[in-house]
Amino acid sequence: MSDQKAKEHRAKQTVNNLLLSILATAGMVLVLILIVPRDDSSRIPKIDYIAIADQASASTGNKVATPAIDDDWWSNQAKWFGSPVDAVPRFEVGFVGPKNEYMGMTHAFDVNPTWLALSLKDVVLEKNYSNAGSSLVWGIYRSSEVHDPVQTRDYMWAASVGSDAILLYGTASETDFTKLSASIEKDLKDK
Repeated sequence: MSDQKAKEHRAKQTVNNLLLSILATAGMVLVLILIVPRDDSSRIPKIDYIAIADQASASTGNKVATPAIDDDWWSNQAKWFGSPVDAVPRFEVGFVGPKNEYMGMTHAFDVNPTWLALSLKDVVLEKNYSNAGSSLVWGIYRSSEVHDPVQTRDYMWAASVGSDAILLYGTASETDFTKLSASIEKDLKDK
């Protein structure tokens, strides 16, 4: 009978050792997770959109809009599309605000009515707006379908500048769009 008790003791001891080793391993993993420093800053680099726009202007002869933005806003992307499939060359830039709001700007050159209609196909004209002292008229468009969460192109502003078009879109407030539109107008006037 003592052999039987020893056998049971060894079987229980194996289970106990397994549970203790699992707890020890979980504890070590938890300690590693807690002591490893984590950087919570944004991994998206800030882009010098003005330099990219200036390069596009110099190489193409198009006067690309480079609006000034508030100090707490930054650009997360900027790109020149010189030979896109839709045949409308354009400069696209994105801006991120202090509360993670977003505004995008597309400055398209030699646009045709089809390109503009396709760009605005999912939104409906809500009203027109002009900044004080400006002759430029911005059409303010809103999606007829409510999305949750709000999509980038649910709210858009569009203006024609000669044969060019400027589109603004994003999740920022109307006040932010007003500031950006005024900054674009000032920049185009100064060029």
